[in-house]
Amino acid sequence: MRESVENEEDGTIISEFISSHITAAYHRINPHLIRTRLIKDDESGLWLKCENEQTTGSFKWRGALSKLSTLDEGQSIVTASTGNHGLGAAKAAQLYGLQAMIFVPNSAAPKKIERLKQSGADVILVDGDSLAAEMAGKEFALKNGLTWVSPYNDLEVIAGQGTIGFELDADLPHIDRVYVTVGGGGLISGIASWLKHHQPHIEVIGCQPMNSPEMYLSILAGHVVTDPEAKPTISDGSAGPLEEESITFGICQKLVDRFILVSEEEIKSAIRYLFTHQELIIEGAAGVAMAAAMRENTTNQVKGTSVVILCGGNIDPVVHQNICRE
Repeated sequence: MRESVENEEDGTIISEFISSHITAAYHRINPHLIRTRLIKDDESGLWLKCENEQTTGSFKWRGALSKLSTLDEGQSIVTASTGNHGLGAAKAAQLYGLQAMIFVPNSAAPKKIERLKQSGADVILVDGDSLAAEMAGKEFALKNGLTWVSPYNDLEVIAGQGTIGFELDADLPHIDRVYVTVGGGGLISGIASWLKHHQPHIEVIGCQPMNSPEMYLSILAGHVVTDPEAKPTISDGSAGPLEEESITFGICQKLVDRFILVSEEEIKSAIRYLFTHQELIIEGAAGVAMAAAMRENTTNQVKGTSVVILCGGNIDPVVHQNICRE
């Protein structure tokens, strides 16, 4: 599978290849999905895909369902997560009769770690960032002959995230641009693969916090790099470097048109805006895409149909309250 994606030079064929997996994934997991709302925010003119209202509070439910639905009941799976993917994997494991073990960086948001410990999965805390947790989990799975489930570096996980593109395409037959927060790249790889195949004119815009823009820097360098100057960010769900040989890097190279980097204050402003105008509670990662879209659509008066993926809503209530009071 990996070679089929990595060796493909034509972005059109990449999107066609993955979109066939997205169709299959959608039919497998649709009974367990919430068809999240697509709403128009009249003041900004932006369409909002509310994955913050998805089961487990994040788009990660889709990818976890897609991957785990392909496994045999009774298996043990190992994964790594800063929170949202782990929550999705733990719940999907219960659904499909699997046992989940989740490696979590101790730098993850405390509330997310707490929820993971309550999820029924075995939680192993790891010193370091998200990549350190991934490497530790992957090594453990290999040594013990267990199934490794990457948070993003897996075709079936990407296909699950791509079901968002499937729904957007059905709801809005003409989209000019879509704003997607990028961490490891699974979400944008899936959405771009579907939309670039079915709406080839679309502009796919990757959004990252200035404090942790690893995919953006990797695309600039032409290979996966780690940002030596990375700083903490409220977008904890997208923070940290990606696996060196991730298939998402090659997909992003081919299918993502450009990147926008946003400041921590812009992310907070987006969180406040959506709570005030739409009564939507979003986490920092969702605020990244919203902040990028708001900056561009208000200052540049961008025309046409713009969609923002609100990727999650799992934010500490106290943190959210403090942001909204600022």
